[in-house]
Amino acid sequence: MNIFPNKPKILNLLLAATLSVIHFSCSKDDNSFPSSGNEEDIVLMANTTDTVVYAMVDKSKIPIYLSIPKGCDSESLPAIVVLHGSDGMWTNHDPKSGTMSGQNNEWRELFDENCIVGAYVDSYSGRGVTTRTGKWTTAPDNFKISSQFIRPKDANAALSLLKRLHFSNGKSVIRSKDIALLGFSDGASAVAATLYNTETTPKDWKWSQVFDAKKYDVSSGVLPPDPKPTEGFSGGVFYYGGSGGYDYWGANVCGSNAMEGNIFRTYAPILYQIPENGYLTESTLCMYNVLKEKGDPVELNLYEGVGHGFDFDHLQQSYEARAKAINWYRKVLHINP
Repeated sequence: MNIFPNKPKILNLLLAATLSVIHFSCSKDDNSFPSSGNEEDIVLMANTTDTVVYAMVDKSKIPIYLSIPKGCDSESLPAIVVLHGSDGMWTNHDPKSGTMSGQNNEWRELFDENCIVGAYVDSYSGRGVTTRTGKWTTAPDNFKISSQFIRPKDANAALSLLKRLHFSNGKSVIRSKDIALLGFSDGASAVAATLYNTETTPKDWKWSQVFDAKKYDVSSGVLPPDPKPTEGFSGGVFYYGGSGGYDYWGANVCGSNAMEGNIFRTYAPILYQIPENGYLTESTLCMYNVLKEKGDPVELNLYEGVGHGFDFDHLQQSYEARAKAINWYRKVLHINP
């Protein structure tokens, strides 16, 4: 397995304008754009390798870049939904270019080598956001791209879309029970929120967040999480995100009342990939310890000598972490050696 990619692939992308009820597919090898008006059946040509489809989430049109590996023995494949960090998903912040960042392209190579479909979700451009900077870092503006209650909607929309993918011969593209998550920084926080087990929410819980000592509730735009899917994700890998959630989950996860007062629980396994020197590390180590004590299916890899964003630093720890993530995915996605 090549865990040390040298150059990101240059992807030859054909953009397809689609809506939630009409989806098109495209291929490097085929300029035809078959479509289906059936919301339950999204048709791809057999030679499709890269395409962009769109999901409607509330009133926002969310681009999802699909990468489909070739030369794989299995007719239906596992998939990973990727949630980008605060800098967005595209090179030079330009979704019109159709070129993903080098980090995403490197992960795409790993997915291809392991016969995994990638679904890269752009939570920003469809909402008029370039990066999570300025006003997008604080309430109430950041509610529009919240990693606690908006971006999980995008992830679950991608989950639903993947389950409806079929080739033109009628065969399913994806094994519906083998779909996982991968997220970086703000996207990692969204991975955890997506996997929140809503069935464990205390009765009469009031959803709110706190910014600069000011409390915001549903009247200010804070939303409750959507119910967890009947058949949800099989797990998620969490790279260097924060776990405080602006008190969305209740008591400070590093505080003395965390066990009783912080309500976060996960419905599927989470692998935490955490840098020793990351500025968001403390809250996530606290969350890991609380979840472990509560008996939730969580694992932790702590990488010494690196900080936030180490995945794309091309260090020994970067490649070690990718290798461990792929091995973990091979288990939760039932990928045979």
